[in-house]
Amino acid sequence: MINPKTIIELDYQFDNDQIDELKKFLDKYYNIYNHEIKIYKVEDYVKQSLFAQSVFDEIQKELERESN
Repeated sequence: MINPKTIIELDYQFDNDQIDELKKFLDKYYNIYNHEIKIYKVEDYVKQSLFAQSVFDEIQKELERESN
């Protein structure tokens, strides 16, 4: 997901069953479908998230502009 609209940070690690339950809850109460949800473990986020990479790229570009 390259352009997320909402990011939720939790100090809690979901297991696979809890992830499935959360996705069902979001679908049932908010009509947010499975393909619109990405849940990452914190240690995998930077490697797996396209959004994290785009944030890093923007920061790097800004630092380059400031140094010129």
